[in-house]
Amino acid sequence: SGSPVLSNTCPGRVTPTICASSNSLSASFQEKICANASAPVMKNIATRNALQIIYYLMAADGTVYHSEEEKFDAIGAALDPNFADSKPAIIKDCQAQLEKVIDSEDYYDVLQDGVEDAIQSSNETADTFITPKLLVWDLLTIAYSDESYDETERKLLKYIVRKLQIDKAVFLEMESSILTILDIEKEIAWIKTTDRPYLTIEARVNELTKRQAAIFDSVKDLITL
Repeated sequence: SGSPVLSNTCPGRVTPTICASSNSLSASFQEKICANASAPVMKNIATRNALQIIYYLMAADGTVYHSEEEKFDAIGAALDPNFADSKPAIIKDCQAQLEKVIDSEDYYDVLQDGVEDAIQSSNETADTFITPKLLVWDLLTIAYSDESYDETERKLLKYIVRKLQIDKAVFLEMESSILTILDIEKEIAWIKTTDRPYLTIEARVNELTKRQAAIFDSVKDLITL
């Protein structure tokens, strides 16, 4: 997968981002679901802590893939103008946590401990934040970036949802939405390779694009409620 690109971050103290696989989400749609978050600061996650949580999810299956790191870089750059400088320290802190693994069966527990610490130590005086629901959306896009949303990633993500006190119905709707978006993009890519008449292809692509836009609108509403 290529890197997710968000052309503009939202202004204000709370700086959210919604990034997804560039194979499945176009930049124009990403922009549509970028919005100012209105939740109280105390309920949000400081940018550095959010990026630590994202890194832990990337590492959940034991390997940080290039496609995941590309998205991590894009999300980090959208959230933090100084991300290039802060990235090495963020990764170093996460890797130090992962080095606490004694036996292989401890791996998930150590990941979960790292996530819990990142949530609990989130600094309310930090300059930028991401709302919990925006963070979960970014985590889902990371999880699907290598087209392999495995059991450990989902287990950790469900833990994060509980810790952030996000309604399970909201999380399940996000999961369903991103799967549908991915399926639509795959169908659009497929139909463009067929030998059907141009007008037939164009009509179907337009129909699918409208469906995709409607899903993005519903995701935006879900996240900004």
